[in-house]
Amino acid sequence: GSGWESRSILDAVSKTDTLYFDRISQIRMPRWSTGRVALVGDSAFCPSLLSGQGTALAMIGAYMLAYHLERCSGDYTKAFSAYEQSLTAFMHKKQRAAEQFSGAFAPKTAFGLFFRNQITKFFSIPFVADLAMGSGLKDAIELPEFKAA
Repeated sequence: GSGWESRSILDAVSKTDTLYFDRISQIRMPRWSTGRVALVGDSAFCPSLLSGQGTALAMIGAYMLAYHLERCSGDYTKAFSAYEQSLTAFMHKKQRAAEQFSGAFAPKTAFGLFFRNQITKFFSIPFVADLAMGSGLKDAIELPEFKAA
């Protein structure tokens, strides 16, 4: 476990007046809209900070919501349903990927930490990341074109 660092952590905690910790969590809403309100971005489908894609996914969500509102001539009931249908599978895939990455983000052993740090160094080289992950790092979503009013 964490015994190898426990003593130094406890010593540091006892010497400070301020302490901050956070929890890594994931938003999984059963629906992204109700009535005339639709959720976008983290409030609807946050994969967690582990994905590193919160802003990009929020922009995709906003774009798709605008697209469906325009396509449905402002009929928000139809637009919200189409918006959610068009993105649910994609966002669930992003959430699963973040869950799978969680163990690598916060290793539980000294060896795991060493291994994670080495992999991070290699992945900072662009062609290594492309070779190792291929298209797994790239978003496979086709955004439809539309003319906003």
